[in-house]
Amino acid sequence: MRIPSVIVAAFFISPVLAQVKKGDTYKSLPYDSTYGITRYEKLNFYLGGDSVRYDKKGYSASGWYEDYYENGQVCHKGYYVEGHLKVYTNYFPDGKVERTFKSEFNKASMKIYWPNGNPHAEIEYLNGVAMKETDYYENGQMEFQEEYNKDGQYIIRKFFYPDGSPQSLLELIDPKKKLYASKEYHDNGNPKEIGQMVYKPGAGDYQKEGKWLIYDESGKLVLEQFYSKGELANEKKF
Repeated sequence: MRIPSVIVAAFFISPVLAQVKKGDTYKSLPYDSTYGITRYEKLNFYLGGDSVRYDKKGYSASGWYEDYYENGQVCHKGYYVEGHLKVYTNYFPDGKVERTFKSEFNKASMKIYWPNGNPHAEIEYLNGVAMKETDYYENGQMEFQEEYNKDGQYIIRKFFYPDGSPQSLLELIDPKKKLYASKEYHDNGNPKEIGQMVYKPGAGDYQKEGKWLIYDESGKLVLEQFYSKGELANEKKF
């Protein structure tokens, strides 16, 4: 669930709660199975939102606001500065938390939940850029995890099948050479491909390098390949 972001100036929100203002009432909030309730993301300047919320007098919203569902349940509680969201929590109609967002200075974090209460995504930001993200299947199993360095290069990237078994792994093993260990797995848990990759900053790409071993679903080695600068040089079948 990659959420677009931009770099913005740091800000600080006092932990002291001011009076909460009553906002709008909605019959429902659109829910997307991939991104969740995103109605308020356009007001989150930190994540690239370019919209402004206004109060009933036409001024830019300032302070704490609560919006509601028609049943009286809170659907959104957020702290606004000049019409932009800085801290907020969204809720499902049954009262369960749908997401939380908080920020302090140049750091921020987002936590998103499935309707059943299980975690959906956890994202950590630095200067408006996502540095680490973990997504989950609705059953609670981890779907993938990605972590980046300050240059936008993967530190680790791993995917899992819905049952929790590994699907793929890309892990930095030599930062100076930008060299990675790479593994892919069949859905039965047996290895599918094992080899190494090199990150090419100019192309923004990860290229296969050196020897790669290819296995069938039974775990039998069926192919040995050799790569040079991302191109297949030769291979050997078994």
